[in-house]
Amino acid sequence: MGLLGIILVTLSTWLLLIMTPHGLDQVLFEVISAFATNGLSTGITADTSLAGHVLLSVLMYIGRIGPLTLGSALALKQRTRRYELPEEQVILG
Repeated sequence: MGLLGIILVTLSTWLLLIMTPHGLDQVLFEVISAFATNGLSTGITADTSLAGHVLLSVLMYIGRIGPLTLGSALALKQRTRRYELPEEQVILG
């Protein structure tokens, strides 16, 4: 599931590069910081558009939940039960 995180960071970096006039180093730092939810910033968040704010907020939420949890929630819809509980009459007394 580490691949899901790499894909999200790469796609988000590409989208934010299109939306802002900033360089790759600043945008990549901002995206990784948002995904890792560590609170660091280069200061370019204030210069982004509403779509950039939404993108960074979604990254923060997904980073907080975790790609592994998100992937397993999407992949597992119904689990099959691989065992049966025993049914038996217990005689007392």
